[in-house]
Amino acid sequence: MFFIAGYATLQYFVPELILGIAGFIILALGMFIVSRRLYAGVTFGSLAVAFIIELFFMNNPYSLFGGTILINNFGTYFALLFLISAMLITVPSIMNISHKPEIFYALLLFVTIGMLIAASSTNLIILFVAFEAVSTGTYVMSGFHKTDRTLEASTKYFFTGAVSTSIIVMGLSYYFEATGSFSITPQVISSNQAMLVALLLLMIGFGFKMAIFPMHQWAIDTYDGSENSVSAFLSTGSKLVAFMIMMRIFISGFSGEAYDYYLIFTILAIVTMTYGNLSALSQTNLKRLLAYSSIAQAGYLILVFSAAGFAQDNSLGNTLVYDAVAAGMIYSLVYIFMKGGAFLAMNLSPNPKVQISDLSGLAKKSPVAAISLSILLLSLAGIPFTGGFVSKLFLFLVLIEVKLWWLAVIAILNSAISVFYYLRVILVIYRGQPAEEFRITRLSTIPIVVCAIIVIALGVYFQLFQTLVGFASGLFGV
Repeated sequence: MFFIAGYATLQYFVPELILGIAGFIILALGMFIVSRRLYAGVTFGSLAVAFIIELFFMNNPYSLFGGTILINNFGTYFALLFLISAMLITVPSIMNISHKPEIFYALLLFVTIGMLIAASSTNLIILFVAFEAVSTGTYVMSGFHKTDRTLEASTKYFFTGAVSTSIIVMGLSYYFEATGSFSITPQVISSNQAMLVALLLLMIGFGFKMAIFPMHQWAIDTYDGSENSVSAFLSTGSKLVAFMIMMRIFISGFSGEAYDYYLIFTILAIVTMTYGNLSALSQTNLKRLLAYSSIAQAGYLILVFSAAGFAQDNSLGNTLVYDAVAAGMIYSLVYIFMKGGAFLAMNLSPNPKVQISDLSGLAKKSPVAAISLSILLLSLAGIPFTGGFVSKLFLFLVLIEVKLWWLAVIAILNSAISVFYYLRVILVIYRGQPAEEFRITRLSTIPIVVCAIIVIALGVYFQLFQTLVGFASGLFGV
């Protein structure tokens, strides 16, 4: 009976087991074989198998370990996103990861395991441990190459992460004092002063991880200094783990009669969007421009908390809360491809400090790469017929539905600001004279072409939102 029960439980962790076994196989192969393509192939294959299992076999709701692990469509959706973010950088990493590639690819798999566990957990301790596993792995990944720039990026990331971790631990302790449990269940914020302290500390701690203003500065230097694939992973997968955890905590865990905390998120969203976009306007370093753009994108993401908070506080119904969560879910999907693809496009230049001028004349050297990168940038700006437009459209419509039309106007104005610096890059790509060198290879071109195609496809597939509204109820354990 014990083995039968163990097998019944183990079947829900097959994706994690596959990734773990693949990671140890890669480490073992590293003692005898030095082949980046082999490691990348094993990594991509294991991620693809895990993706298929999550997609087709992890749909039926199921609770494990007293409700601390909950398998449902909401968690499975984010698990799929995390697998996509890892697959997206697996092949492009071959270009730049030359030292100890077996460690890099094994780390990528182990980090993804932490992401998958976080996606299905409803217990703050398990969430914290899984998230720290992700953070620890990415600290090491950001320092690969061992150049001054990557080591500086890794050091800043590590020390900022250590501070945010200590703040999160303090927040968890106050949460336990207020509720007597680490389970994420609906709580009334006004019921206890300890709950208010927990709210503030968890908001600050995970705000660091999401790079929300004013807890953002580490992200600029880390995204700029890390290898291009690592920058893409940090700005997508790592950030979305924090976003998903914050949705569990602040939309599901801190629900109840007193929901005034949405005002804090509203202020943070406005300042983060505005600061990120205005700072990007003056950048000549393209990676730093994309880094500031990532800050602005974090501001758009946390608009979800404002919408969900206002809907619950004013008894507008669960339907609008689900709409807000679904808007965040579709934004997360599009964000992986448009932001991840944009960072991967930095591989087109041999310069580690990619300047906007380094892409001058790219359209003449590789029209396909130029068109693909332009599509990704236009999507980030929210131009129609792209996934970025659709995701922002649903988010802004939800804000209007919950009577936060003025906040939607501010977000739209910020999107208009972003058009200027994205168009500046596109003009250089098409009008400038070709740079002396470009790295136009299949490894540098195919990933951004694939991302551009998917971004266009998501820009016309409006039905996805209604599907995600149904998944959104899983955030509340439904």
